[in-house]
Amino acid sequence: MDPQATHQLPQIVCIGDSLTQHGWDVGKRGWTAQLAQTYLRRMDVVNRGLSGFNTRWAKHTVPRIISTQNIRLVCILFGSNDAQFAPGKYHVPVDEFTDNLRDITRMVAGARVLLVTPPPVADRLYESLFEGPADRCCEGTRLYADAVRTLAEELRIPCVDLWTAMETTATSTNTPLDSFLWDGLHLNANGNDLLFNLLLQAIKSNYPELNPDSMPFVVPGHLDFANLDELTHMLAHPTESQ
Repeated sequence: MDPQATHQLPQIVCIGDSLTQHGWDVGKRGWTAQLAQTYLRRMDVVNRGLSGFNTRWAKHTVPRIISTQNIRLVCILFGSNDAQFAPGKYHVPVDEFTDNLRDITRMVAGARVLLVTPPPVADRLYESLFEGPADRCCEGTRLYADAVRTLAEELRIPCVDLWTAMETTATSTNTPLDSFLWDGLHLNANGNDLLFNLLLQAIKSNYPELNPDSMPFVVPGHLDFANLDELTHMLAHPTESQ
């Protein structure tokens, strides 16, 4: 087969820690799974979530697990692990976290980028997982969410402010943060729905050319051709069928 005739779908690449890796969990309406469903036959969603990783480790790993070819959009979500209390294994100081995140965005130069803040921590629920003191807290993680917003402004990259949206929604509906976080740290179905909707809104507002409602199928729909000859012609001349 002529490789020039193949139809490669452009990609949305999601980079992050366990909040991203768990995004495929359809039982919790994972946000990357919802993106994949939304962009079916338009773009492939590639999940490069690395559970347990901080930005220090990620910036040395990301170049080995993604190819910048054919990427249209990159969603980057870190901070929850970096925010572990020092001298914990996962802890990364805020200044270094910012530098690492800046380096990761440079690795995908040329692609559209969305920076996502980490969510708040539901302290009481998260602390219940430990016999002793918890290894991170909401106020400590807030510093990393602030750093993401500041970096996004510096780089003129859209920021998906999951932190503020979750905090505001919890306050306005008089519900605790653990209504969005199944263990106080990771997103449950409500949290995944919130993040997915924020991302979709950010894409439509900042990158309207990637609005799934207006993107054609890469491969024609079955109602768009009458027979194999028409399909073959449409595959050979994709711009004519759009």
